[in-house]
Amino acid sequence: MTLQNLNAQEGPNLNDAQGKRHGEWKVNFPGSNQTKFEGTFNHGKETGKFKFYKKGYEKHPSAIMDFDTGSDSIAVKYYTQQGEVISEGMMLNKKRAGKWITYHHKSDQIMMTEYYKNDELNGLQITYFKNGKVGEKTNYLNGIKNGSSQIYADNGQLLQDLNYKNGELDGHQTYYNPEGSLVAEGDYKNGRRIEDQQRK
Repeated sequence: MTLQNLNAQEGPNLNDAQGKRHGEWKVNFPGSNQTKFEGTFNHGKETGKFKFYKKGYEKHPSAIMDFDTGSDSIAVKYYTQQGEVISEGMMLNKKRAGKWITYHHKSDQIMMTEYYKNDELNGLQITYFKNGKVGEKTNYLNGIKNGSSQIYADNGQLLQDLNYKNGELDGHQTYYNPEGSLVAEGDYKNGRRIEDQQRK
């Protein structure tokens, strides 16, 4: 969601002497009476809670961003059209940073946790089944898979135990069937298989 280049519409929208937005602002979609966003500026800088709406859906905001007046951090929540939280986390300088949480549809159960730096995945991403079991654990560096990655069945059985380097398979990889028996393993370098052992 872009926060820049929002054009003022009719409403309590005022600028300071330097032409910067100041005070309460409420902006509509062009040619519409529906609110696009609303919030308060302090001499051009967003402060406090801003509500953003999706065109055609004005009952609930699609996002609420709470701007910290003393820093460049923003607490963010994204919502469904019914007002349920989809995901939440922090932004720094309007880029995702730190821990983000995504929830299962129509539920407060966590579907995914992940970590960002400068809007790129950095660290461990974990996805969960609705029963709470881990579905996948994968490490990222600068938005690319880097390090270990495990994929599980919904009963907790390990299915794949992988290793990545710069987004490509690198190192020893193992694959299991749903009963837990090893079905294949092999060593990779730069995404290419060096050797492979198959078991029936």
